[in-house]
Amino acid sequence: MEKNSICCPLLVVDDHDIVCAGVTSLLKKHQLCNDVEHVLTYEELMEALSRKVFKMLILDLNLGKYNGLHMIREITDLYPSIRILVLSMYPEDPYALQCIHEGASGYVNKKHVLTELAPALEKISQNKTYISSEYEDTLLMGTELSKKEHTSISLLSQREFEIYNLIVSGMSFKDIAEKLNISSKTVSAHHTHILQKLSLSNTTQLIHYALQHNQTTL
Repeated sequence: MEKNSICCPLLVVDDHDIVCAGVTSLLKKHQLCNDVEHVLTYEELMEALSRKVFKMLILDLNLGKYNGLHMIREITDLYPSIRILVLSMYPEDPYALQCIHEGASGYVNKKHVLTELAPALEKISQNKTYISSEYEDTLLMGTELSKKEHTSISLLSQREFEIYNLIVSGMSFKDIAEKLNISSKTVSAHHTHILQKLSLSNTTQLIHYALQHNQTTL
C-alpha cells in the first residue's frame, strides 16, 4: 500500500469538533492521508464538495435536521466517484446495510474507530465495501453490498403486503399464522421473500424500513 495516497484528499464531516480532530489525528498517525479537511454542518459539506474534488468522505449520520441516509443518496448521485465511509454512534444493524444501499462504501461504529478506521479506509480505497465480519455473518446469503435503486412495497404481492403490515405492527409469526389461517412455516417463507424484494436482511431492518419510508400502504 502506498502511504498518504489511498484516500486523499479527504473530508471529515461531523458536528463535533473533537471527533473531527480525533479522526484527523488517526489518519495522520496511520499515514493514511495528510490532505484532510473537516466541516461541521450539511451546508459546509455541500460548499466544500462544490469547490474541491474529494476522494473520500468520513461522514456522521447526524448533522442537525438532515437525514443521514438522504445525504448519502444525494452526495453519491451528485458525485458518483466519491467514496463514503460512515462513522456513526448507531449500531451496524440495521444502519450499515441501509447506508450501503444508499451509496456508502463502508460503515464503522464509533466505538471501534481506533481499530477499524485504517482497515476500513484501506478496503474502501480498493473499491471494496467495508463492514465488520461479525455483522456480515448475520446477513442473508446473497445480500448485495452496493448502492441500490429505491425499493418499494409495490414489489410485494397482496399476501406479502398483508404479512408485511402484520410484522411491522409487532405480531409474531405464530400470531400471524393463526390470524390468516396459514402455517408458521408459510409465514416464514413469505417473510424471507419480503426481505429479498426489499433488499433487507432481518425483521429489525424491515421495521426500520417501514418507519424510515413511511410505507404501510400499497
